[in-house]
Amino acid sequence: MFISVVMPAYKAEHTIAHSVQSALDQVHNNFELVISIDDQVDYPKLLADSGINDPRLVFTDTGAVGTGSSNARNVGLNKATGRYIAVLDADDQFAPTKLGRVATALEQYPLVTTGLDVMDDVGQHLRYVGCGGNNRLLAAADYKFTNISMDSMVAHDRERVPVQYDIDLPCLVDLGLMLDAFCYVEGSFHLAQPLHRYYKQRQSISIGPEASQRYVRIKRLLLERLQSSHYPLFGGETAIQGLISFLEHSLAAEKLFDAQCQMNPSLIFEDHLESRLKVLLGDQDSAQY
Repeated sequence: MFISVVMPAYKAEHTIAHSVQSALDQVHNNFELVISIDDQVDYPKLLADSGINDPRLVFTDTGAVGTGSSNARNVGLNKATGRYIAVLDADDQFAPTKLGRVATALEQYPLVTTGLDVMDDVGQHLRYVGCGGNNRLLAAADYKFTNISMDSMVAHDRERVPVQYDIDLPCLVDLGLMLDAFCYVEGSFHLAQPLHRYYKQRQSISIGPEASQRYVRIKRLLLERLQSSHYPLFGGETAIQGLISFLEHSLAAEKLFDAQCQMNPSLIFEDHLESRLKVLLGDQDSAQY
């Protein structure tokens, strides 16, 4: 199976070489890596200077600076030649067997997700997300209670799930894609192993200044969309109510997160949210093991 991996690149000079190398080191080597440049940096030269020069690398450009991750990804999608799409951010990495495991799952399922190994910006392990239990089909209603954050580990068959990224979302763009995808399929097939390494960068959209306020605003927007039937989900009302429930729990956790960080500066939002979900829903319904 041929897979197109899409990588948006913005201010990625210090991380992209490691991210690209993690793709080139895949056991499954039948792929292209489409790098969508959104900052006018000469990434072909930067990578070549790092000793990376591979015919599987394809470069495209948004033609501007900072048009946003959604637009950069869409430009990459439009350049990609494969039916099957995976995403790799320019500061994250694939585990060596990720594409192989995903390719096998895509033969049967049009939407595939994997567990995450979440690390800080120096590569120290923080936690796993979505790595509990067996590989399984996650209905849309249950999806976020397993993958409680960071939805960038997705792969899809774009003939059966013809989605692009929502340019109106400044963050949570991967969750926005998943909501659109759930309009075509009942859920995702989830590989419950840490096949995707997600790095929390100090100044990234997910952990930089005022990140909590951005997240609250977009979570409220997604909640309003779900409540107004903006997303005609394949799973109907059950799917809608499950996703609404998660966003409501997540927004409630956001209200207390800053105060909790004052007492525990090393706290990350995923740990804070999970602890609340365990209390509210019981251990069997929380995501992280």
